[in-house]
Amino acid sequence: MSRELHLGAPLHEQYVSYMGRLLAHQTAGTSPNQYGVAQRRSGLPDTGAIARQAIPPTLSVVILTLALSLGVGGLAGFVLAKKPWRKVYGLPIYFAVGLLPVWVGLELSYYLGVKWGVVPVANYCSFFASGDEPCGGLVNWIKHLILPVVTLSLALAAVYTRMIRAGLVRAASDRERRRAFLLFLARVAAFDFGALIGLSVFVEASFGVPGLGRLTLISYQAQDLVLLQSAVLYAALLGIAASFLVDVLVAALDPGVRNEWRFVARPTRAT
Repeated sequence: MSRELHLGAPLHEQYVSYMGRLLAHQTAGTSPNQYGVAQRRSGLPDTGAIARQAIPPTLSVVILTLALSLGVGGLAGFVLAKKPWRKVYGLPIYFAVGLLPVWVGLELSYYLGVKWGVVPVANYCSFFASGDEPCGGLVNWIKHLILPVVTLSLALAAVYTRMIRAGLVRAASDRERRRAFLLFLARVAAFDFGALIGLSVFVEASFGVPGLGRLTLISYQAQDLVLLQSAVLYAALLGIAASFLVDVLVAALDPGVRNEWRFVARPTRAT
């Protein structure tokens, strides 16, 4: 075990070796363990299987939640910015923020899933249909994600509505409004993406979505440190990658934003 994990090497070499094993596609497994994840001959979880099985469901929930929240919040913010409804729009926003996501999920599951049978209550379907999976395809993928995404988007859409309206009201021209909205999208995508990965544990556990949040909860309950560490590192890696990509994209689209995000001023040449 010590030789396989390179425990005798310096700390930085151990870290590089661990990240290499974590990101590698390891398929030298036997039968799946209690988490549904294949194991290697050494008994350690197959991190390649974790990436294939846990990351796509979590990304599906997080990306659709951001898209729905920003869409509803942006549309409502634009409408409310043109109307003097300051005393009217505050009540539903505070009401939506005050609702507990778990309670909302249970109520939606009962009425939409159990009582009316409109959408599935639990489980997850892959976006790409294959013969090895019980369900798949675009329609089944969306139907199984309606309840988790709506549950997680309710409070965020209310917060985004208030923030977008405030930014649009303060803007003096259409150019400033577009720039303010772009900055808001950048900050939301950069900061809330990582937060939603952590918050997704509530909807993944409630609706049986086999993502990183549910895997983290199961590994914690089973006291499986290796599997827990793998899930946390994957979540951190996704959050860092999303923040980097958003910063690069916004800086490329808006030079003014790029100049604002310079922490150190460029030295001027002496004359």
